[in-house]
Amino acid sequence: MTVSVKDVRKITDFDSLAKICLANSDKYVMRAAVRRIDDENILIEVVTGDASALVRKVAVNRINDQDVLREIVLKDQSHSVRKAALNRIDDGDILVHIARHDANHHVRKLAWDRIKRSDSSLIITERDVERIFDEEKLIGIARYSLTWQARVKAVQKITDENVLAEIARDDEIYCVRIEAVRRITDEDALIDIIKNETYKEVLKEAIRNPNLKNEDVLENYAKNHQNWNVRLAAVGNANISQDVIYEVSKTDRTWYVRNEAVNYITDELRLKEIAKTDLHSWIRVNAIKHIEDRAFVLSVIESDENRFVRESAKVRLKKLLG
Repeated sequence: MTVSVKDVRKITDFDSLAKICLANSDKYVMRAAVRRIDDENILIEVVTGDASALVRKVAVNRINDQDVLREIVLKDQSHSVRKAALNRIDDGDILVHIARHDANHHVRKLAWDRIKRSDSSLIITERDVERIFDEEKLIGIARYSLTWQARVKAVQKITDENVLAEIARDDEIYCVRIEAVRRITDEDALIDIIKNETYKEVLKEAIRNPNLKNEDVLENYAKNHQNWNVRLAAVGNANISQDVIYEVSKTDRTWYVRNEAVNYITDELRLKEIAKTDLHSWIRVNAIKHIEDRAFVLSVIESDENRFVRESAKVRLKKLLG
């Protein structure tokens, strides 16, 4: 027998309503039944089952169990259902988490608005942070403030390495993670970040950090990383060996990386070799810019087959002659 929405409105028997809530194939009929039932166990079963978002939302609006509501806010696939659950939650930590991490703009805004009404201290500005010097307060801001600019400013004033590593790993805004990475001095923490970071801008900053001195790590990223920006960041670390830089300048598959690597070569013999033999004219020119030997530069002017290289060598010689 088919049951309509009008029929549901006339049913008073609990078991019949519960059966419709859990098993009817018509979402509008199910919604009508859910609106007439107060049993929280049935409502929770509806929300955690296969009911449509339309039905789950109505059920959520009748649930009071905070643990269940937290689960829904964090995991339900429908942003409308998450918003309904969010409206019934009083957990400040959950509100902050949702305001910063939920995938849907409207859900984040709802959490933000609720926080502003209940705890405006979480909505803090950069100027506010400039006046704070207590480490514990700064850590709280770095972890929980809803404004990423304030989190950046707090990170700039934090000295706790463990907290910096935590922020570098976990903050959802790459600008905050970058600022944390810049302040880390612990090499093991940097290596851990490098191994697990996928966003290239943060990865580059970790690799460039002068406190990273592990030659194996630097060599591996300079030679083998698929992103040329990352390879270049490794070459630019002050602790990388000259042998690796020279090898990159000769073998990297991207000419721009080879060219930039030349800027970090300090051995003039190697620079001369590149200036004489590299097949890319721009790289030869760049090597010449770093050579002090006037006789060698003159020989380039006299012998290089590329006019652009010869003219660049003339400019370099003129500079060397004063």
